[in-house]
Parts: sequence; C-alpha cells; structure tokens
Amino acid sequence: MSKRSRIKDFLWRHSAGIAFLTMAAFVALIGYVGYTYAVITRKFESSRRWDLPSRIYSDATPIVPGMNYPRALLEPKLNHVGYHETRMRVANPGEYRFVSGNLEIYLQNFEYPDIEFRALPVLIDFEGPSVRSVKRLDDGISLRGIRVEPELITSIYNNEMEDRLPVSLTSVPKSVVDAIIATEDKNFYHHEGISIRGTIGALITDLRSKSWTHGGSTLTQQLVKNLFLNPERTWRRKATEALMALLLEARFNKNEILQNYLNEIYLGQNGAVQIVGVEQASQVYFGKHVNYLTLPEAATLAGMIRSPNVLSPLKYPERAKPRRDLVLKLMLDQQKITQPEYDAAVASPLTTSRFPKTSRSAPFFVDLVLKQLRETYPETQLKTEGLRVFTTLDTIMQRSAEQALDAGIADLNRRYPYLKKSPTPLEGVILTIQPGTGYVKALVGGRNYSKTQFNRAIQARRQPGSLFKPFVYVTAMDPDRGRQALTAATVLDDSPISVRTGNAVWQPQNYDLRFHGRVTVREALAHSYNIPAVRAAIDAGVPNVIKEASTIGIQSRLEPYPSVSLGSFEVTPLEIAYAYSAFANLGVKAEPISILAVSTREGKLLESREVKMKRVAPASVCYVMNDILKDVFDYGTAVKARSLGFERPFAGKTGTTSNYRDAWFIGYSPRILSLVWVGFDDAHSVRLAGGDACVPIWTAHMNRISGLVPDVEWKRPDDVLTRSVDPESGMLATPWCPQEKREIFVAGTEPTSLCPLHSGSGEPSPFWRDNEPSDLEGAPARPGEIDQKRPEQQKKDRERGIRRLLRAIFGDGH
Repeated sequence: MSKRSRIKDFLWRHSAGIAFLTMAAFVALIGYVGYTYAVITRKFESSRRWDLPSRIYSDATPIVPGMNYPRALLEPKLNHVGYHETRMRVANPGEYRFVSGNLEIYLQNFEYPDIEFRALPVLIDFEGPSVRSVKRLDDGISLRGIRVEPELITSIYNNEMEDRLPVSLTSVPKSVVDAIIATEDKNFYHHEGISIRGTIGALITDLRSKSWTHGGSTLTQQLVKNLFLNPERTWRRKATEALMALLLEARFNKNEILQNYLNEIYLGQNGAVQIVGVEQASQVYFGKHVNYLTLPEAATLAGMIRSPNVLSPLKYPERAKPRRDLVLKLMLDQQKITQPEYDAAVASPLTTSRFPKTSRSAPFFVDLVLKQLRETYPETQLKTEGLRVFTTLDTIMQRSAEQALDAGIADLNRRYPYLKKSPTPLEGVILTIQPGTGYVKALVGGRNYSKTQFNRAIQARRQPGSLFKPFVYVTAMDPDRGRQALTAATVLDDSPISVRTGNAVWQPQNYDLRFHGRVTVREALAHSYNIPAVRAAIDAGVPNVIKEASTIGIQSRLEPYPSVSLGSFEVTPLEIAYAYSAFANLGVKAEPISILAVSTREGKLLESREVKMKRVAPASVCYVMNDILKDVFDYGTAVKARSLGFERPFAGKTGTTSNYRDAWFIGYSPRILSLVWVGFDDAHSVRLAGGDACVPIWTAHMNRISGLVPDVEWKRPDDVLTRSVDPESGMLATPWCPQEKREIFVAGTEPTSLCPLHSGSGEPSPFWRDNEPSDLEGAPARPGEIDQKRPEQQKKDRERGIRRLLRAIFGDGH
C-alpha cells in the first residue's frame, strides 16, 4: 500500500475523531475569543478602569492685602500648582506674568471640600514684596483676597507605583494628538486594530535577525499590551495582542481607544514612581496641564514614547531636542503642521519645568499624615480608590524650612569643623504651627529623608533643657497663690544652692558658670539663668510644676525632682511646640491638626476635621509670660536674631541641655510659632547653646515667611495691671528710688508695699521731681524698661512727689 493510501485509510478510519477534535478546537477558539472579548470589554467599560492612588494636597494659599510675598517664594508655588508664565496678557486659566513688579494671574478651577475655585483673572498690586491690593483684571473691582489652589504633595501608590491623572480626549490639545499619531501610528484612523504592513515588516526584520522580538504595533496594540498583557516580546504574545486589538476595535470607537491610550502610555520615571499618561507627564516635565502645551512641547512628549527614560528632556536634553525635531518633521511631512509652524517650532529652545515635581514633597510631614490616615482607612482603599486628602501644610513655609535647616546645618559644620568629626551627622528639626488652630504648617524631621526616614519631629525624644523654664514660672506666677505668687518684678537670688534629693546633693550651675546675684524673674528668664528657675520651682512646689506642665501640654512622664525645673526629662519636638502654643494663644491650646478633609475622587466629602481647643492656663498669666519672653529677643539669649535682621515683636525661648547634647529655640507670635532643634542622634555633644546653633536657622526661616502672617500683638487682658516698681526690690517705687521701671502684673499679684531700700531721706529722685504724673503715662516705652531719664534738676514742690507716690500705690487702672 502506497504512503498516500495509508494516509487516506488513516483519515477514513479516524474521521469521526478528527471531526470531533476539529469541532472541539473550533469551540475552544470561539470560547477563547469570547472570553477575551468579555475581559477587555469589562475592563474597558469599568467605571474605575485603573487603580488610582490617593492624593495628598497642601492647604490653599491665601493672598490678601498686607501680606508679604517675595517673588522668590511665590513663583515656585505657582509653578508647582501648574501655572506657567506667559509674555502676553493672561488669557487662559493657569497663566501668569509679572508686569512692573505686579502679578497678573488667571486662577484655575479646582474643587476644594468647602469651596469650588473658579477660573478668574486677577491683578495683584505689589509694593515691594507687600501685597497692596487684589483686583479683578477684567473690570478692576477690588477683592478682599484670593486663594491659590492646593498643591499636590504626594500620592499613595499600590505595588505598581503608577501615577496618572486621567483626562478626557477633549482636554488634550490637537497638537499633542497629532504628534503622537504622526510618530507612533500614522494610519491609526485607517486600520482595524493591526497594521498588516507593519506586522510583515517586523516579521521580515525578525527573520533576518533571528531575534523574534520586533512588533510593528499600532496604538491599539500598544494599549492592549499595557492594559492586559505582560511585557515579554514573543510572537505568541504578539498573536494574543493582535486578537485583542481586533476585538477592541470591533467594540469601541477610535476616540475611546485614543483617550485610553493617552491615559495609559508609559512616559518615564519620577524617582521610583512610573509616569503614566500625558497629563501626568505634562505636569512633571513641563510644569503645566496638558491642555496648555505648546507645539514644541507636544512634539517633545510624543518623541519620548519610544524610550522615555533615555529621551527625557529633564535628564538628557541633548537627546530630547533632536528627537523632538524629528517628530516635528514627521508632522510636517504628514501635513499636520504648516511650514511656518515647523520652522518656528524647530527654532525654539527645548523647554522644561523650571521647578520639576518630585514624587514626594515634604516627606516627613507626609509620614505624619499617613500615620493618621491609616487609623481610619484601609491600606487598599488608600492605594486604589483615588481619595483626595487635604492637609494643613503651607508649601511656601515648608520649602523655606527645608532650605533654612539644610543651609543652617551646613553653615554650622563649616564654622565648627569638630561637628563633622562625629560618627553620626549633625541633624535638626523645624516645626511651624498656627497656634490659634493647631494647624501644622511646616514640618522637617531631618536633613535627608532618603538616607534616614527617622522622623525626629514626632519620634525623637530629647531633653528640652531651658525650654521648660516658662512652665516653672507660670506655675509660680499662678494668681491663686495670692501674694505668694511670683511676678515679673520678683527678685530672686542667683547664688550657689544645694538641693538634697534622697541621699544625693544636687548643686545646679548656670550655663556661663557664674552667679549674678539678685535678679528679677524677667531678667532670669531673658538670660535663661538656671538657679533662679530652681528656686522658683522649689517655691511653687515641684509637684505643682509637674501638674501645671501636664495641664498645659507636656504629655511625657515627669519625675518629681527639682532637676525637672531645668528640663531633665524627654519630650518630642511636636509635643513641646504645642505646649508653647498655649502661651501664644493666651492659655488656650489647640490640638495638632495635619488633615483638614478627605473626599472621594468624585468630590464626596468623607470627613472634615474640626479644631479642638481647650483652656489650659489663665490668659493674664500667659500675657505676662509672653511679655517677659519678648526680652529674650531684645537683650536675652536670642538677641542674635535682631542682628540677623528679625525685627518683629515675637516672644521666644532658647534651650540648652546638660553637656550641650541638645540645642533648641522656639519663637512665636499670636499667629505663628516655629521651633528649631539641633543635635546628634547618638546624643553626642554639640558644644553649642540654643542661641548659637538654632537662632540663626530660626531667623533665616522666619525672615522669609513671617510676612505671610499678619503682624498682630497679643490683646491685653483686663486683669493685667501696670505699676511703677523699684528694680532692686521689686516693690512700689517711691520718690526717693534712684531708678524705677514700669512693670505689668496679674491682678492680685501686684506689689502693695513701698520699696524698703529707699526710705525717703534726702531729695526725691530727679525722675519724681521733674515729671508731672500726666507726663509719665506712657513711660517707659514698655514694661521692664528702666527709666534712666535725668533732666537738669529744678526745684519743685514736694507735693508733686506725694501725688505721684499715691498714684503708684493705688494704680491707674492700666
């Protein structure tokens, strides 16, 4: 039997089986095609086609008359939010320009939890850095102010680490679409999902190279690969890709496919995060929304698709520009642009964002926010549902804090070379908060987050040292103690002291290793003398000091030893900052807030966090304390701030621990408080006091941002009185006291006895003899200043001195 006959015989005998197998294969093919169709249809039609990361935003930025906004601070903010500079008068949302020192800006639309920002052109009139007025640009109507929309700080990604901002096809300019189609698939609108010519060409190339890896993919095939398939390059996967592309084109129209492609295309890396989609890429590479891209920028973006990390305009401009020009040539050849448009675009320089976005800004602040979010929301929800989290962060203050800390520590390392010899690098913290609301406005927990994620602002436990002294004095000044209460004028003895604690004897020393004799409470705090603070704690009772500090906001455990008066325990920087905020807010403490609101990506509000406030100390006592701590700037341990140009009437306190392991400074006003800490993680000695290590950093930061908050003073409570006292005794001054000063007191604690040091023998002091009471109404200029006025002596009636004496005893109601 011939071979052919044997084959026929085999087929005849097995015809039923072959028919069955053929039918089964056909059914399997139909089933596979049907399954594939169902998969791509379901994914494509899903309302949530992608897992979207939750996004964390800063607070909105107010711009109102009276605020100071130097261009160096404001312009980076505008660029990070997506505004771009134009040379012509602003005509579209997202544009701005500076004209003769003034700012024209076309505000963008943005949905905020409590308000919807609407696009509006405005003119901000500046006088130097100060905002003089805000007006609508079209009709000149004055506005009370504007708010620039929140800035994206970071996103919470899933394991794929993809960042995309989906946009509709109508939001993408024609130049971007044309550039991509001209470069990637010029026949996109003329094929059914696959290109036969492209596939044959790729097959021939593979046969010649024996690599079997080339594709000839259409836009539809690229979309299928990104959405449904793995990146392996084999003909089996290419066959599946082709089938899916055909099915996709059969079910959906070209515009739907193109829109999804524009939102799915991979366009490089931003650190560890994948840049996906033209909108996200536009913001990263050009600092603007995709609908504002110019023709050259559109060509640059399209040119990156082939190899985005190799052709990145940020990293490799020398590669990106020739590739851009090639795309422009393709667009010209395909008649998508005219010759003049091509010539102008090719001649233009390669442009990129002036302030490229990082994948994560304010990382230490974000850690605090994430810690709080995870207490309420599951990790899966945070990584996939695209929640919008609005925070209290002020990105202008945050960038200022980061720059001040980095530059300040670099300066310390340069001026004190021994700091660089430590086994661990010198570290620091800056915190800026809003005392009246508890809002965290800036938080820097270390110099370099990429090297160590240890957030010293909320995790480091360090001794506060002299920062604790105001809590001692507030306890001792409690008006409930009556005449035993200490006052700003109380004279304390700064002389050697021995304190027995158990079997041990403690002999505290001042940081300058000197004793200063009799000093007032005001002087002792301004100069941060240790021994008067210890005496004040003993006088008030150490258990009372601990109780009062805990009430105000010190949450850490405090042991009832006299050394607690000098801060010999551990706190976190966030803890001590918020305890001080009670002083800044006249005895009312607001709980820390970093999250304002959380909403779904559609805008539905999930939660809004309210300000929680509690009175923890009398307003009058805090007012007196703030007045004393103003002297820290004027002649005390932070006087260096004045020489560095800080002139605002802030209160403050330095802190230095034993062996100089920690250096601190807190300075504040009613509207803002900033803390700086400097030290080593291993508690190695810095050998610098707070005034030397921290005050320059604090001043650099505050000189930049203090103009962003109103310059207001504390409102004087009704139960704060003014009396004229003798600075040596702290008692009411008499006509025979050689010096006197005006001092403030909480009602009920003011002195009632006359100065015992000057009995009244001889002539009254020139001050008393030569001034009518009415002349003394505002002198000296502020409490605590000693009046040294010595006019030429003239003989006056002694009755004038008697009248002044009666005025000192009974007061003037002020």
